[in-house]
Amino acid sequence: MSVHSPRTSSSHKHFTPFYSAAEEAQAKAEHESWDNEGGHMSSTSGRLVRAPDAALPYKVVLSHDRCALTAHAFATMREAEAFIRRNTPVPAAALSKLYDREAD
Repeated sequence: MSVHSPRTSSSHKHFTPFYSAAEEAQAKAEHESWDNEGGHMSSTSGRLVRAPDAALPYKVVLSHDRCALTAHAFATMREAEAFIRRNTPVPAAALSKLYDREAD
């Protein structure tokens, strides 16, 4: 007699923080197909704005040193965040002020 356990059901998908091989391949293909965005970080900062009624609901607004703000629209938040990471400098690492005092 065979007993089918709900835990071993192949239709049940478990959450995992890791990408599957198919997702990794798709992400790599998307990364390789990005347009050339200038090859340097011309922006000083970026922020993400959501416009739920727009065709591309996620908008990145970049600040620049010597010119006006620029806006770029994206279909997903993941694409928008990746664009910000590629086009803005990494913030400097900072230690907590808790370490700036004498030991007891």
